[in-house]
Amino acid sequence: MKMIERYRSELERIYALAEEEVRTMPAGLDVHARLLLNRSNPLLNGGKANLISYLLPYWVGEKLNAPVESCRDLAVGNLYMMLHFFVLDDAIDDDAGWTDEERRRVIPLGQLLQSLYLRLYLARFGAESPIWAHLRGYMEQWAAAMSREAEERSDPRNYRALAAKAAPIKLCAAALLLEAGLDERIPDMDEAIDLALATLQLADDLSDWRDDLAEPDGNAFLTLTRELLNASDETVLDTRAVQRAIYHRDGIGRLAGLAEELGEKLVSIEDCPLRLLEYQRSIAQELRTAASDTEEQVNLLLRGDRLASLLSNSVST
Repeated sequence: MKMIERYRSELERIYALAEEEVRTMPAGLDVHARLLLNRSNPLLNGGKANLISYLLPYWVGEKLNAPVESCRDLAVGNLYMMLHFFVLDDAIDDDAGWTDEERRRVIPLGQLLQSLYLRLYLARFGAESPIWAHLRGYMEQWAAAMSREAEERSDPRNYRALAAKAAPIKLCAAALLLEAGLDERIPDMDEAIDLALATLQLADDLSDWRDDLAEPDGNAFLTLTRELLNASDETVLDTRAVQRAIYHRDGIGRLAGLAEELGEKLVSIEDCPLRLLEYQRSIAQELRTAASDTEEQVNLLLRGDRLASLLSNSVST
């Protein structure tokens, strides 16, 4: 929430700019676009989901002393990009809950949103700019990650694979570095953002484990759960099994440890934006706090059992 308050005025601006533009969409699509915008707006829903999507241009821009107008422009582009992929993910997901009529409306909306963020980059970069090669690379990372979901189990230690589903948001950082004449720093910036995105994915997978039990292979925390329980590939995870990993195998603590390792890698990257580092660290700290809270619950239960045993022995004597 501190991060949201720090950028409140800019968040108000970028959402106002995006809403003004989506109002020009065809009737019906404009209403749904505004609904998606409102759902993602942390100033309306009080949350911080996808914070990195719309604040990353500011974090990188502050490191480079870029004009705030450039950061704002790219932040609006990231909003469109984020919503485009929301729509696309839902279109792929059979359980998204759409009716056929809604699906026919929302898929074209996704294409319109894509055209809006591409237009922002077309206004800034010529056809020969290396930005388009970076865009292709990020899109290939996203596509590979989406196809892997049906083929292999999510690896909680493979941070590049964990980050890949959000790879396209890195385009704004590449754009700012290219405009600053610092294209040689793009690989390090990509690495830094991947580490932060992977940390976010670990936290999201912990939050979503109940919903993902039907298809556990796409959830890195559930992969870690299998390891902690020494479960075979044929073992079907259920709620009790995951709770056993959490309460008896320090599952959340192990996940927090992986997030902290990612933070150590992030600190070692030269010229990592301070706010990106703070963001990653805050997620890792939240996981560690959750692990400590779980440990305390276990200790309370154990103390309660011991007390019950003492009382029982006292009564019997």
